[in-house]
Amino acid sequence: MTIQGILKNLSAEDLELTKQYYKSIQPFAVQPSDTCEFDAEFPAEDGERIIAEITLDENAEIEDLYCTCRAGGLCVHLAAMMCDMEERKTVFFSGRMQE
Repeated sequence: MTIQGILKNLSAEDLELTKQYYKSIQPFAVQPSDTCEFDAEFPAEDGERIIAEITLDENAEIEDLYCTCRAGGLCVHLAAMMCDMEERKTVFFSGRMQE
């Protein structure tokens, strides 16, 4: 599934919670990647950093999701990354970097 597909399938409530969290962590940006492995760091309640990673295949389909928050599944950190990547067209720019 693609990032767009996952975001589209979120419930209205989950999407709203994700957008609120995304707003609260600004400035935040997932940088383009020439390897299609996108990393991000988030602040944690205990002062530690939460590390999240989204890996896409050559067709921009999600290959792997990982986050150190231990929430499991699609946590708010991964969802916030996806919102940012969609907003900033990160996957498009990463594809251009590979050409």
